[in-house]
Amino acid sequence: MELKSVQCLATTGVLSALYIVLNAYVSLNIGTASPLRITFGFLVLAIIGMLYGPVVAVIAAIPCDLLAATLDPHNAMNPVFTPNRMLEGLIYGILLYGLLNKNYKKSVFNGIVFVLRIAAARALAAILCYFLINNLMIFFFLLPPGRPQEILADGTFWAWAWARNGVKNIIQFPVDLALMFIMLPAAGFAYVRTIRRTM
Repeated sequence: MELKSVQCLATTGVLSALYIVLNAYVSLNIGTASPLRITFGFLVLAIIGMLYGPVVAVIAAIPCDLLAATLDPHNAMNPVFTPNRMLEGLIYGILLYGLLNKNYKKSVFNGIVFVLRIAAARALAAILCYFLINNLMIFFFLLPPGRPQEILADGTFWAWAWARNGVKNIIQFPVDLALMFIMLPAAGFAYVRTIRRTM
């Protein structure tokens, strides 16, 4: 089991620290009036899922989310979003685990399987975590009293959710995919080289 491996614990700890730094302090803002903020922490969570599977990714998502949110100057920490980040880790762990092989040449980093699994993982994370559950959490738990009723009176939850971050997720999706196509094979190559040196 991956959790019993010292190498797993050490690598996950380092990657979790990287996630916290990336999510809290490294972002790209596009636009001025209502900027599109692109963060990169999801790449680290995807790498953890690829290397060690869903159980480790889900567990790692807890401190990653809480500490990153605590340090993030753009958002206040709220544990209501932590289960959502755990679900994202689960998605990456299920769909990306197995892409990497200790013999790097046997890893699935090319061809249609690689493309489909990464695209499916990011699409599910974007739809379920970033659009659906994120907006549901905000709608039910974080909006000021009376605001949900105003939203429903003016239209529907879906119209509000789409206006809030629907377009953002669509614009960001191909950017995220491109980053995953580049970073996951690179991380896998670095990991395999490190394993060989310690064996």
